[in-house]
Amino acid sequence: MRSLGLRPDNFTFPSVINACAGLSDIENGKFVHECILEMGFGSDLFVCNALIDMYSRFGCLDEARNLFDKMPQRDIVSWNCLISGYSANKEWIEAVEIYHLLRNSGFLPDSYTVSSILPALGNMFDVEEGLIIHGLIHKIGVDPDRLINNRLISMYCKFESLNDARKVFDEMGNRDNVSWNTMICGYSQVGLFSDAIMMFKDMIIRFNPDLLTLTDVLKACGHMKDLEFGKFVHEYMKSKGFNCSTLAGNILITMYARCGDLCSSLGVFDQLPVRDSVSWNSLISGYIDSKCYGEVIKLFKMMNDSDVKPDSVTHLRLLSMCTKQAEFIQGKLLHCSVLKMGFNSSLTVSNAILGMYAKCGSSEDSLKQFQEMKLRDAVTWNSLISGSVHSGNCELGLKVISQMRTEGLIPDSATMLAILPACSFLAIKKQGKEIHGSILKFGLDSEVHIGNALIEMYSQCGSLQNALHVFNSLKMKDVVTWTTLVSAYGMYGEGKKALRAFSEMESTGILPDRIAFVAIIYACSHSGLIQEGLQCFHQMKNNYKIKPEAEHYACVVDLLSRSGHLDEAEKFILEMPVKPDASIWGALLSACRSSTSGSQISERVSKRILECDPNNTGYYILVSNVYAGLGKWEQVSKIRKSMKGKGLKKEVGCSWIEIQNRVYVFGTGNKYIEQSEEIHKLLKKLSRLMVKEGYVADKKSVLHDVADDEKMDMLCGHSERLAIAFGLLNTKPGTKLQIMKNLRVCGDCHTVTKYISKIMNRELLVRDGNRFHLFKDGVCSCGDFW
Repeated sequence: MRSLGLRPDNFTFPSVINACAGLSDIENGKFVHECILEMGFGSDLFVCNALIDMYSRFGCLDEARNLFDKMPQRDIVSWNCLISGYSANKEWIEAVEIYHLLRNSGFLPDSYTVSSILPALGNMFDVEEGLIIHGLIHKIGVDPDRLINNRLISMYCKFESLNDARKVFDEMGNRDNVSWNTMICGYSQVGLFSDAIMMFKDMIIRFNPDLLTLTDVLKACGHMKDLEFGKFVHEYMKSKGFNCSTLAGNILITMYARCGDLCSSLGVFDQLPVRDSVSWNSLISGYIDSKCYGEVIKLFKMMNDSDVKPDSVTHLRLLSMCTKQAEFIQGKLLHCSVLKMGFNSSLTVSNAILGMYAKCGSSEDSLKQFQEMKLRDAVTWNSLISGSVHSGNCELGLKVISQMRTEGLIPDSATMLAILPACSFLAIKKQGKEIHGSILKFGLDSEVHIGNALIEMYSQCGSLQNALHVFNSLKMKDVVTWTTLVSAYGMYGEGKKALRAFSEMESTGILPDRIAFVAIIYACSHSGLIQEGLQCFHQMKNNYKIKPEAEHYACVVDLLSRSGHLDEAEKFILEMPVKPDASIWGALLSACRSSTSGSQISERVSKRILECDPNNTGYYILVSNVYAGLGKWEQVSKIRKSMKGKGLKKEVGCSWIEIQNRVYVFGTGNKYIEQSEEIHKLLKKLSRLMVKEGYVADKKSVLHDVADDEKMDMLCGHSERLAIAFGLLNTKPGTKLQIMKNLRVCGDCHTVTKYISKIMNRELLVRDGNRFHLFKDGVCSCGDFW
């Protein structure tokens, strides 16, 4: 046209501009724009509208906006072009801003305006404005055509208002694939997978779904673990001639894996013409979820040898596997692979490595990983703290949280939940109170799980009153809250209070779970409430239809045998509907140890318990102690030799006491302790005073075949006695002492502590491996049920 010398006019340019936009030819588009300006059409309404549309389609939104702002006059098309441009380029805020300017300028939106603004409102989750627009459609007479209805459905799905979306869908007279796809996808995104599948079944009667619909339905089948329908969809895809692209194949691999059909998952993987990292990761994840860990390692090696190398996602999945299984060696190898491939710069991967070492109990490696990390977030700190506490290194956990405060980082609820068990384990009330103060400072005290952890911490630290205060201050209580209180009462021998709390929980409408029943039967056991405990057991079965598990049976056995009903306890075990495990026999054997009439039962049970669990150190020690109590030293020797042969080691008994914010630890038989001479002098003095009060040593508590004099020396060296003596020497007369022990208090130490409380006129609160004992005026709160 130009070569013929013909002059373009304002009707020519819009067509040329649209052609440039359609061809994505930005250079010619700009050249045409220059020609327009040279020829004086820069202010023409139709030409400007076409230019705004062209620049919007190119993504040059600044140029489009500049043109719009300079227009001497605008019509609805001008506004629509700009709104559509912003919306198409996902500039949602700007699209809504221009829409509001349009309304303020007195223009009424048309169907094109509405169809352009609805995606912006959906993606901005602007529910209020979305509802206004929907109402406006009917008010101003905009024809809700198929495009608008589809976008309304999409908007409501983004708002997760599926009922509103379905109402629009049901009222549509001319649905298309987009309508069905959007609804199916919407159901799937909010987790209504069964609705998505049902809608798909309706769809295929009338329409042929496209690949997008099919993949959404396959995802729903995977989540629902509906293998049968998943296979139907797969066969449908084949029958309709859909090519299995890598994307569709990956979704099929995931669907089959989630449904537990690893053979079909592997079959799809093998048939894929092109595999990407998602293909490998989907298959590996399937095998991890099915706990086929050996196959996972093989797949990882195969992936390493293929064209597609493991990525950060691959390593994260395998690290999570090692974390769950506490696979230290494999985790270490993965760490090397991460370093080799350069993924250690990823904070997520580094956190996963730290968490893996922590779960494997390697505080040294987790601390080293922490120190080498250049970037850290709350997850990093929390992983190190929880890992340290989990592996028993509570002191490191406390040091880390102190460092966290020093560096000005604000702890979150996960931090508090990670560190509170350390205070519980060490029974360090001062640090526990400090953490409680931080919880209040940062406003975390309203969270139920934080309150539950605080109740647990205070009860374990010997402060039942503080535990009750936290319980009463909680506005919201769940079954864990009540169970923690019941358990706390049980630890302090307050069985009747535990029963009242349990009854109160039921009256509030909270249903007790299996753990709540373990707590209440345990509480009855430690208070000698046999009938009440049995009633709770039957209530659990008959009223709440909770099937008893090993721990419930063990609690009932403990309840009966602790009160001296050994024959009844053994009969209960033999009549159980399930095969008793070592924990159940162990509950009976523990009671036999302190009974004078259970020698025959104890020998029978000792054989059974080692058959059930031949590699458990605790049970070997228990059996050894029973034989020692019966004076069968030959059997004791055999058991100890067997333990040595299997590499099993006895946990060393230790006790600790906190005085003036410092914790002092004492080991059984440890001669190299602070104030050793003074401690032993005091213990000898107390021994003489106790004899005058009628004390006779229980030499059966010495589990070694030695002379009587040696037995007396060994009894005096028990860790709790050393801790009590140290406390008496270093506190003012009348001061209440609190001693913690990692193992069960022996019978003789229990008797001795009664005498000491009377002679020294002191309250002695002792927490052993089972419960709390409050010794006062020669009496123990446990009533000898421990």
